[in-house]
Amino acid sequence: MNHRSLRLFILLQCLFAMGMHAQSVSICGQVIDETQRQLEGVSVILNNGAQTVETDQEGRFCFENLRKGPHVLIFFLEGYQTQTEELQLKSNEVHELNIQMPTLEYKLAAIEIEAGIRQSYGLRRLRNVEGMAIYAAKKSEVIEMNNLVANMATNNPRQVYKGIPGLNIWESDGAGLQLSIGARGLDPNRTSNFNTRQNGYDISADALGYPESYYTPPTQALRRIEIVRGAASLQYGPQFGGLLNFVFKKGPSHKAFEFTTENTVGSFGLLNSFNSIGGSHNGWNYYAFFQRKQGDAWRDNSNFHQNTGYLQISKAINSRLTLGLETTHMTYLAQQPGGLQDFEFEQDPQQSKRARNWFQVKWNLSAFIVDYRLSDRTKINSRTFFLGAQREALGELGAINRPDPLRERDLIRGQYLNFGNETRLIHRYKPGKHFATFLLGVRYYQGHTRNEQGDADDGSDANFEFLN
Repeated sequence: MNHRSLRLFILLQCLFAMGMHAQSVSICGQVIDETQRQLEGVSVILNNGAQTVETDQEGRFCFENLRKGPHVLIFFLEGYQTQTEELQLKSNEVHELNIQMPTLEYKLAAIEIEAGIRQSYGLRRLRNVEGMAIYAAKKSEVIEMNNLVANMATNNPRQVYKGIPGLNIWESDGAGLQLSIGARGLDPNRTSNFNTRQNGYDISADALGYPESYYTPPTQALRRIEIVRGAASLQYGPQFGGLLNFVFKKGPSHKAFEFTTENTVGSFGLLNSFNSIGGSHNGWNYYAFFQRKQGDAWRDNSNFHQNTGYLQISKAINSRLTLGLETTHMTYLAQQPGGLQDFEFEQDPQQSKRARNWFQVKWNLSAFIVDYRLSDRTKINSRTFFLGAQREALGELGAINRPDPLRERDLIRGQYLNFGNETRLIHRYKPGKHFATFLLGVRYYQGHTRNEQGDADDGSDANFEFLN
């Protein structure tokens, strides 16, 4: 190690040690209106945008590991008067605030308007600067899951994405195992024309070489879905459709432990059991869920079962540094009933000519996330992610107008091993009367795909076990 590298290493160690030993305080509270109703979705802005959070369903918010001294909080919600709170914080204190936001009321002359009722479908636009990205004057939509009325147990895409203009939706199964959407005439098959992400990192088989998405996060675990199209989507890759980002829930900020369970039973043997835990304590935040989904579907030879697990843990080391770790595991096995010719569909649309066709997916994702605040106006976010996955199609995969010869089956197997890092620096500055934002990012991506195709056994017992 040369002298210059040694000096830089010692400087970073000193900065980290100073941050670790700095005394910190917390600001928490609840936002209500004049009728004492708890307000959800209030944007709470700390120190002119240094940190921003939104209140939860109970109207609560929390900023932890702050430095002592003066702080300014701004509370904003459309339809309510903006509130400003100035605080002088001392060390080793927890400030509990109770903020009341009056509604905006104006007396107007009475007029009559006759028009149809426009539904928001739980949608909003991304803010000009949100998180670690700039979306000003760009085409973007956000689906807020708390405001959405949809069948979450089956990831029903027609209900979830009904408010997004220009989408093509193809439902290849009735259980929501795979999402297939396209934009403005693009092929919807496995959402291959979108750069598909989870919490900001890639989840497709190969983002550049084979961008098909075989894994779809459960909508019951999502906080929102972000869709970015047009010029802003170029920062995420060359896909024509744009960005599709699934943002997961986090553990509640005001509870050390919370458990939820949702269980759905439907026709044709459908069973969906979703169970989650989450909470926050001493700078730690965690959220985990497990989902079991199974069913027999409408047609013969269409049974399936799916298991999905997820764990997220984050720790606020100090007022500047937060570390996070996420891991996801998903497997599903589905029997494929095969297609039908027109006259066969007219005879009996529930019949199946393929009893030996199977499709199996195994998906593993991991990510390590670092958030560091250089100052109140400058932040760095770094995501290092890993994907190890495979998909296997087994059966008589020839033309459907030929009967199953009951011989050796076709096997197509794909294995994917991807690794990458995406780091962004965002800085807010004020060249004149208004603030401006500077964003710099760098991305490294390495993907390895291995495909195999050949004959498998005849599968006389119509099983998939020899591949497990």
